[in-house]
Amino acid sequence: MKLDSYIYKHFDDLNPNDKSVISFILNNSKEVINMNINEVAKACLVSPSAVFRLTRKIGLSGFNQLKFILAEDQEFIESKSSTNFVKDTKNAIEYTVHQFETTKISNLYEKIDKAPNIYVYSTGWVQEIIANQLQRNFFLVGKNVYALPSAVSELAKVSHRLKENDLLIVVSYTGENSELINTVKEIAIRGISTIAFTPFNQNKLAGVCEFSLNYNTVECPMPDDHEGAEVFFTGVYVLNDLLVMGYSNYVINNRR
Repeated sequence: MKLDSYIYKHFDDLNPNDKSVISFILNNSKEVINMNINEVAKACLVSPSAVFRLTRKIGLSGFNQLKFILAEDQEFIESKSSTNFVKDTKNAIEYTVHQFETTKISNLYEKIDKAPNIYVYSTGWVQEIIANQLQRNFFLVGKNVYALPSAVSELAKVSHRLKENDLLIVVSYTGENSELINTVKEIAIRGISTIAFTPFNQNKLAGVCEFSLNYNTVECPMPDDHEGAEVFFTGVYVLNDLLVMGYSNYVINNRR
């Protein structure tokens, strides 16, 4: 479930009352879709403001977004038996390629070429693997790349090391982590170029970065997961290759 990813990411920030409300929501997701915030609060014996604060704690904009995600999750559960993973993978690749082709990227190649150092920060375990692959790909074209550990505090710790003309790439699944966004803003204010790798939907991280490259993911149910699915980052691997191959082509054409 998509809601699970928000909950697990912020689980340590939840108090016992929050966890009780989360338990009610997860166990009664079909009903909560059709309830208002007052009804949920009454069922959980808490105030409506407590329910609202909980949604913000797990990274949502409010109760309406929580209901929207629950509805999406429910729709996925009902349709998972007919999942066409081959078609979904093909669509993810085609969408990512289309987004790349329609993005003005020549200025980005110039920034990459001038960057003494490129830093890649990722927001999760899978994204960290992607960052390491990006580091390897850029090494092939002679760029010095540092893949940072996937913790916001790590980015904040090394942010002072980023100098003029350096480049920061942030690989994120949601693009909505407020602490990360504030850190990226502080880096961008110093004139350092920033690139967001995020899914194709609108998100705050893409809005604060100088460049935004989008990818699509594929969701596929797993045998032992009866309510959700695993997210496969098909598009971002394609995006990695497109960016580095495009930069290589830029270098060849500009050094003749």
